[in-house]
Amino acid sequence: MNPLNHVAIIMDGNGRWGLKYKNSRNAGHKAGLNTVEKIIKETIKNKIKFLTLYAFSTENWKRPKKEVNFLFNLLENFLINRIDELHKQNIKLKIIGVKNFSSKLNNLLNKSEKKTLKNRKLQINLALKI
Repeated sequence: MNPLNHVAIIMDGNGRWGLKYKNSRNAGHKAGLNTVEKIIKETIKNKIKFLTLYAFSTENWKRPKKEVNFLFNLLENFLINRIDELHKQNIKLKIIGVKNFSSKLNNLLNKSEKKTLKNRKLQINLALKI
């Protein structure tokens, strides 16, 4: 039995990384999503049952509107394109925080939670607007 049961990650620094290496904050956010994919694989490999990703805090609203919109579009695209794969891998997605985003994003979040509700291999807690 793995004594490590829960890992929490504050998703911070992607924009700064993007500026430094790609000359774009949004490129950093996109690269951060690729890193999340790797983290999920390693979490499963190490039989960790819970992964909490602090993805969007209330302070993030202070970012430029264009960047905030990019972040939400990234999340929407992830849910549209990857939720079936997470479900097939027996991964449960749980949203923690306040869900008062666009109706499209709220619907995607609710559908994703509902679809993966009974999955048990890994629970990903996505912290939004905390």
